[in-house]
Amino acid sequence: MASCKICKSVDILNLEDQETFSYKGEELSFTIEYSICNSCEREFIEKGQIKRNDQKIQDVKRHFDGLLGSKEIQDIRKSLRITQQQAAQIFGGGKNAFSKYENGKVAQSNAMDKLIRMTAEFPIVFQKLQSLANIIPDADENPDYSSNILPFDHNKKSRKTKKYKVSKYFDDIVEDVKYG
Repeated sequence: MASCKICKSVDILNLEDQETFSYKGEELSFTIEYSICNSCEREFIEKGQIKRNDQKIQDVKRHFDGLLGSKEIQDIRKSLRITQQQAAQIFGGGKNAFSKYENGKVAQSNAMDKLIRMTAEFPIVFQKLQSLANIIPDADENPDYSSNILPFDHNKKSRKTKKYKVSKYFDDIVEDVKYG
């Protein structure tokens, strides 16, 4: 629990307010967290609030730039069932890259953002990246696509099936192909 550094009171009120900042010539807003001591009325921002405020600012900038936010990156990584360290191995970007992306300390590049989005949408891309990084997933984590196979009845004829006639020139074409 936080206490006031001036009067040492623990009677602290945590508040939120809208703040704006300039980014790339635009005014962007976010919700800032701060505290007020009810005893001496000192206004301050606690260490945890500073971290969350910084993350919110970073996410507002990312959103403005069309990038995934820190929570979205974390959700995708978790849906892929990998740790931050494994994500760094698979995607690149440095040993602590995903920790920094998810904590809002650093914004990912456009290329990294596209790669993360592609793996979320196309499991085969993720599997290929895992293979390139020499990371072999557990057998239980391999996706099973066998339920995606639809039965096909070869005995049924489609009403839309047309019967095509072989062109009378077909034999000539085959002979031309044989001799170049």
